Parts: sequence; C-alpha cells; structure tokens
Amino acid sequence: MRTTRTRGPRRGTAGASVATMTQRDAHTPLDTGPPRAHPSITPETVRGLVDDQDPDFHELELGERFDGWDMAMYRLGDDLAVRLPRVEAAVDSLIAETRFVPRLSDAWDFPFPRVVRSGLPGHGYPWPWAIVSWVPSATADKVPLTAAAGPSMGRAIAQIHCRADADAPYNPEQSLPMAARGADLAWALDQLADARGPAGERLDVQRIDALWKAALDAPAGRDVVWSHADLHGSNVLSANGAFAGIIDWGKMAGCDRAVDLGFLYTVMPHAGVMAAVAAYREATGVEDPGLEDRLTGIGLSKCVLWATLDRPLNLAMAWRGLHELSVIDPREDS
Repeated sequence: MRTTRTRGPRRGTAGASVATMTQRDAHTPLDTGPPRAHPSITPETVRGLVDDQDPDFHELELGERFDGWDMAMYRLGDDLAVRLPRVEAAVDSLIAETRFVPRLSDAWDFPFPRVVRSGLPGHGYPWPWAIVSWVPSATADKVPLTAAAGPSMGRAIAQIHCRADADAPYNPEQSLPMAARGADLAWALDQLADARGPAGERLDVQRIDALWKAALDAPAGRDVVWSHADLHGSNVLSANGAFAGIIDWGKMAGCDRAVDLGFLYTVMPHAGVMAAVAAYREATGVEDPGLEDRLTGIGLSKCVLWATLDRPLNLAMAWRGLHELSVIDPREDS
C-alpha cells in the first residue's frame, strides 16, 4: 500500500526556463507543513468528475485517499488513481507531470505513474486533474532501500538524466549552484546547535564543515540535465528494500547531475549511494570529477534542513541520512 507523501522544506515551481537560472540572494524561511487542501476534494466530487469526463471508468471503484504536499490521490480500481492538485500553487506541478513525463519517458524501464487521462475543472473543483497508473509498493521513507538496490537506482537516474531542453523548468530549490545553498544550511545548523537526534546523538559540526567545503571546492558540473528534482524517500518506491519505482514528477527541472544522486542519502545506506553512483557513471559514461563531492553536499544540506522540521517521516529520513554521511559526533557523551 502507498504511504502518505510528505514534502520537503520548500516547494519548487515549474515556470522559468533553465536559461534564467540565477543564484538566490536571500534565505527563505522553511515551510512549517503542508497547506490545507481545497474543500471541494471529496469522494463525491472525484466520482462526479470521473463519471462526467471519463464515463468508461464509471464501473471502477473509487478507493482510499492519499494526501501529499501538493496532490491528493484517490485509488480508482486496481490499476489507476485520480490525481488532483490540493492548492492552486500545485497546478503547475500537475501540468509539468502531464507535459514532460510522457515526452521524456519512452526509454525508461523502471516503474513510474503514466498519465492515462487529463481532466478539467468541474463539480466545484477549480483546477485541472489527471488519471494516472497506480504503481504499487511502499515508499522508501518508511521502508528504506537496501544497499543492494543501489545499482538499479543509479541506472534509473541515468535514464532520467538526458540533456535538459530550453523549456526545462527552473526549480528554485534545486536548479541553483552549490554556493546558493549555504544560507539555508547555515540557518539550519544554527537551529540544531543544541539539538539531539532520535537516539540522543549530536551533529559533528567540524565534519559537516569539511564535507561542505569539499562540495564548494569541487569542480562545477558542466551539464544541466532533466532531473526529478525531488527524489527523496517519499517519492521512491520500495519492495521490501528493493527499488520498485519513482513517483511524484511535478518538480521536474533542469539541474546539476548531483541533485538527484544527492537525494539518495534519504533513501538508502551510504554503500547503496556509492553503488548507485558507480552504476550511473557506467550507464552514462559521464566524466565529472566533482560529482561525488557535490552530491554529498546536496545530500548533507537536504538532511540538515529536514532535521529542523517537526514531521516524523522527514525527521526519520534526515537522521538516517546524517548517520550515513558520517556527520554524527562520535564522542561518548554525544
């Protein structure tokens, strides 16, 4: 069964093209939780939308609801789901999914939701919606991938990472240079100065500083590639620890190769991340001498930021990742 999706600290948007990438100048406060869903999203509304616009699906039972940060989903029969933006700001995410995934996914051989139908507003619901294929399995935020899943994960990311087109969206959280992430990292470390993890552990700030310096000093990536750009454990599917697919494509954008790979610290152990990178390099043939340091910096910044949140799944992923990044203070009194 699909677990409820949670979102990270800020939402990216699908709007500006890669050509407009600029460094963020100011720190943006972190979101405190998902926004309230539009009140029209009810089983009765969804049933009416489907029956009116896709009457050939009338006989399919409308099942369980799942709420993420941006989208609400209802099971539709055994093999489909109805996907609806919960808030107006999420409409661009749905448009990105329905526009870019079909265009880019012909050669993907891993499971992902395919857009089956696109829907229009109605029955009091004000925005577009879609019917997508249902991909079974749990999410890796609750059932992390094992290290053995690394190669299949790396090959999947390699398939996603074709060179970004001119109309590839700019994601203001992920399509930015490494140095532009520093303000958020510094803010989060300040918030965590006296914090302890779920087992009473503390962060090793000197180790964090060293990893971050290596990320900043690493050669910059030369390519901007199509990226999932939100590839944390709530969007990766796990079948008892084996890689089982990728969901939630609404934040697709042109990014550094290191972005999707860095997210893997929220998904699997360090050994799995390294196995994924090795498989990725073999599949792409890319020569990128700074890739490992940059993806480590991205994974580090993501995990430190999420360690400031008051959401159990995000916190669990954050502290698992921080352990795998070896930034936990080893002293006995930590």
